[in-house]
Amino acid sequence: MAAGTGSSDDSGKYGENDFSGVAPLFSLKENYEAMGDDVFKLRARIKGAEHEDMLTLTDGYMTAWMCWQLQGDEEAAKVFTGESAEILSNANWQDVEKNI
Repeated sequence: MAAGTGSSDDSGKYGENDFSGVAPLFSLKENYEAMGDDVFKLRARIKGAEHEDMLTLTDGYMTAWMCWQLQGDEEAAKVFTGESAEILSNANWQDVEKNI
């Protein structure tokens, strides 16, 4: 799961009649927890990005994900897997959680 920290993805408003954004952090956390641990899962938010920025700002990671998942590219997998996964040290991303 990928989202931005901008107000269009997470408005910071969480009241009953408030628009929380397209992909607020609380929703990402709920969805992440609802997924079983029998599959690889990862969630992260790109700092300062609005929802409309996600297509271009996440392209590198989305391409690596597809190369890994669809082509079995083990080099691309290193971006996401293990204790030294590249995404964990990327200063442009926050709220990263993964299960492998």
